[in-house]
Amino acid sequence: MISGQVVVAYTDGTEEACSSQDLFHWPAGHSVRVIDDAEVILFSPQAEHSAVMDHMLAKIAG
Repeated sequence: MISGQVVVAYTDGTEEACSSQDLFHWPAGHSVRVIDDAEVILFSPQAEHSAVMDHMLAKIAG
């Protein structure tokens, strides 16, 4: 994470906070809530991540 703060919630009910300068790994089965405007660099398998992004964009579009 370059800056900001997020909280990651996992399907098992646990949560993890990430903030500036943290290095993280978020396994499948999570959602992210931004606490403070965040700049994040993500590395993810393209095919799997594209499916997630398509799903999110469809939900936003209504």
